[in-house]
Amino acid sequence: MLVVIAILQLIMIGILLNINGKLKPRDYIAEAMERDRRIREERERKRQMELWSHEASADSADHS
Repeated sequence: MLVVIAILQLIMIGILLNINGKLKPRDYIAEAMERDRRIREERERKRQMELWSHEASADSADHS
């Protein structure tokens, strides 16, 4: 029984290695750079929105 389990595990490992070989390799550096760029853009958008909201509230206070 132990031999059958070991053979089945070897077959499963072979199948998984075969599947892994068909996957395209990931470019972790490019993914990290893209993620950082998106985070930076989002941070900049938030900062712009805060500036606009402060300007709008200052303008409305001036007109009162």
